[in-house]
Amino acid sequence: MQEDECRRLLEALLRDSGVQWEQSGEWTRFRFREGAMVWELACRCRRGEVLAYSRYPMTAFDRAAAFSMCSEANGALTRGAMFLQGETPVFRIRADLGDPYGARERLAETLEYSAAAMARYWGGFQKACHA
Repeated sequence: MQEDECRRLLEALLRDSGVQWEQSGEWTRFRFREGAMVWELACRCRRGEVLAYSRYPMTAFDRAAAFSMCSEANGALTRGAMFLQGETPVFRIRADLGDPYGARERLAETLEYSAAAMARYWGGFQKACHA
């Protein structure tokens, strides 16, 4: 799939899910909510893939504790990676859309995995960031 096809697929998935997004250059930005937790996602569509970056709405004042949470998450997660971007915890994951058959399902699964990872480590990062 070409970059524009990946972007159209992402936008169709978001539209069908009732998610509002904004396009800013090469980035498609939107918010996810699970209960009281709300975080921002920024997706970059490239040829054959979508990269999704989920950002916690927290600042890592205790960098050692935040790095420890990143290590804990990365040790348990089978896909993607948790890291600090400056002082903000971020989860990055990639959806492989090279094969158009099943691409929508793979993209939805990737975004769901990202949401599950964010929710799973929310409390740990909240403690690490507000210590």
